[in-house]
Amino acid sequence: MNSYFTMDLENNNNTPLTGKEPEKCAEKRKYVITDEKQGETKRLKKEESNVEATSRPPAQSPKKRIELNGKPKHNKDLNFTYGNYKHYYGKRILDKDFHDIRLDVLGTQPDLFRDKQLLDIGCNSGYLSIQIAKKFNAKSLVGVDIDRGLVKDAQSAASHLKRKATPGQRTPHIQFVHGNYVLEDDILLEIERSQFDVILCLSVTKWIHLNFCDSGLKQAFRRMYLQLRPGGKLILEPQSFDGYKRRKKLSEKIRDNYNGIKFRPEQFTEYLLSPEVGFAKMELMGTPEHCEVGFKRPIQIFTKS
Repeated sequence: MNSYFTMDLENNNNTPLTGKEPEKCAEKRKYVITDEKQGETKRLKKEESNVEATSRPPAQSPKKRIELNGKPKHNKDLNFTYGNYKHYYGKRILDKDFHDIRLDVLGTQPDLFRDKQLLDIGCNSGYLSIQIAKKFNAKSLVGVDIDRGLVKDAQSAASHLKRKATPGQRTPHIQFVHGNYVLEDDILLEIERSQFDVILCLSVTKWIHLNFCDSGLKQAFRRMYLQLRPGGKLILEPQSFDGYKRRKKLSEKIRDNYNGIKFRPEQFTEYLLSPEVGFAKMELMGTPEHCEVGFKRPIQIFTKS
């Protein structure tokens, strides 16, 4: 966002010119010339310079003057109101080999991904998305994220993977797109069609919830169901409600949304299996053994009949 401000015309000492300075300087020169005692002249000059020094404000840089005029300080947390942290995987990856331990849980059922078309909601910089598609031999993967910069990074990583592939080597088709998965209006759900075999929604529900309230998250769940083919799987890693509280101070809007939440994570399974959505069953895939309690989130599989 551009910021504009105005500045008065200034001299080298950062003092605004008023138009009276030439007259003051002429009077000063006349007084010094007519004084007969040279010692008195020096003393008067010194006294006048002291008066100017005490009455004139100290020089300040334009940046400092803007801050003094009340320019609000930038809150860096406002950049991440969607959980779009630039170094998110630095917290999820625990070893030098850059291994996300959720891959161990997903790897217990590799057939879920083999030769399948995947959608990853909230893909961040695409690290885990690419690892899933490559490690489990997916046919294709589409990653979507609300942060344009992260999507650009993810697409660059996917392009690099494609360039590294040797002739004849099979690689999944990977694409990353920028967008908000929550639709502007529920009526747009009427044009959704089934197109994916597996949808991944890993550690994203909290951010949808805090930004788009109960209605936004429920709509996202219904959209996931509609985008899955019959027999398709939703792989869900929801955050607990305890983690919401730490993020409610990100913005006034998020705080208000937090205070209005009635649809708690412990109710997600019941809602997803209800006629309002339509999943047939849920099974627990596993829980990553992370060193931080906050990242030990159960990963669930919901199956569409």
